[in-house]
Amino acid sequence: MYKWISLATSADLAQLPDQITSEYDPVRVAGILSQGISDAVKGVLIEYNYIDKDYRSTYYNFYSKKGQRYRDDCVRLHFFDQTVQFDDANLALICPDSALTDHYFGYMVLRPTGIAAIGRTVLSPDIRKGAGRFIITADHKVHLLGYKLSIRGFPSMDQHVDISVCAHAACWSILRHYSERYSIHREYLVHEITMMAHEFNPGGLVPSKGLQIAHAERVFLEAGTFPVHIARNSQTKAGDHPFYRQLIAYVESGFPLFVAMHSRGHAVALVGYEWRQPAKGQPGLRYAWDEVESLAVVDDNHLPYMSIPRMGGHPYAADAIDAFIVALPEKVYYPADAVDRLAPALFTLGGALGLPPKDDTIVRYFITTGSAYRHFAREHASEFDPKLLQYIMQLPYAQFIWVVEFATEDQWAAGKIEARAVIDATASLRERIPLWLFHSRTDALIFDRRQVGQTVAGMGCLKLAQVNHGGFSRMDRNLRPTQTK
Repeated sequence: MYKWISLATSADLAQLPDQITSEYDPVRVAGILSQGISDAVKGVLIEYNYIDKDYRSTYYNFYSKKGQRYRDDCVRLHFFDQTVQFDDANLALICPDSALTDHYFGYMVLRPTGIAAIGRTVLSPDIRKGAGRFIITADHKVHLLGYKLSIRGFPSMDQHVDISVCAHAACWSILRHYSERYSIHREYLVHEITMMAHEFNPGGLVPSKGLQIAHAERVFLEAGTFPVHIARNSQTKAGDHPFYRQLIAYVESGFPLFVAMHSRGHAVALVGYEWRQPAKGQPGLRYAWDEVESLAVVDDNHLPYMSIPRMGGHPYAADAIDAFIVALPEKVYYPADAVDRLAPALFTLGGALGLPPKDDTIVRYFITTGSAYRHFAREHASEFDPKLLQYIMQLPYAQFIWVVEFATEDQWAAGKIEARAVIDATASLRERIPLWLFHSRTDALIFDRRQVGQTVAGMGCLKLAQVNHGGFSRMDRNLRPTQTK
């Protein structure tokens, strides 16, 4: 059974309680949606009797065993723009543009649990009021009335309260993203994640009594990832800049973070950020974190992509973060804190490359793959000396690499950089020179990593013909820019 609701503005979602029974908590859901989504949503298709695998995993293992009776089916809401209409007689979606999926904003599953009813949800960041500027996303496939739709977003849901808490929801969101983004990862359902946090079945309501960060680390380990747990120095509080530099580096690498706020007893998934307006004339070496205006989180108490400031925001800010877990792939051995120490040391090679003055430089670093770096260089081939481009294509990178970019203030404001270093993400912490390549617009240093025990003697120098441009394009590849609608 299906029902279409036409909207003039998102406030018209007040109609929702008239269409959905109380066990799906439609009054609360309508309030959350009307406040959190933009007026670009002009139509909502209600799909009744929907079988949701995540809810079923908790229904069969928990709700069906309770004295109170719960339904075993869900309601799913689908969001569309003004070009889409619904033909009730033929159960067809009418769209003048044949690409129906281009006018689809995602879905929200409602569970019949009476409270915390918002289940598996994937919404476009474009319709979220106040969404962060750059968001980690994946393509999620949706089958509806014989149509194959797709939505780019990050999954979210309410915690169940009785069988799962905020930390379970954050773990689920991250692992569901991985299963949609990378074929190597399997899908984990809500009840599986609840069980993975413990060595044995805790039974009853024990899971709802809290989840320590060590339990979350266990979840990611059981899921086949390689979690790295990084805690903030409690003595420095918000001034622990290396902690935040690592945090933004992993997010820029496309890895969502499990974030813990111990003082609030809360956990969220960190999935994006927004740069601040370029600042001029600030002396000293700066990093990408210094240029961040806000972070974007998936919080089970709110719609996804909520933007939080660096300090002092409501309901919280980045300065409330005490620790995070990044679930890495197997072949990343060189951690962000090692890159953080190496990056400023690279200025010792600045004389050979003509780097900008250290006190006029912004440093940014992130993980990508060797193939993605080659693809980026090929797309911007006109910016590179042909000899350098040839080396970029031929160097035998490991699967994962760290990229370190150096930019002046003016270049940063224009999305440009002056120099770039490529670091082997499989390098050992004991290696003196874990580099593949370090180049500016005038010179390049090529490192032969096929030699064990490599020294500076294994380095080749390359003089470049300076291409007439203001700098190389900054490599922004891992996150999706939000296009507000």
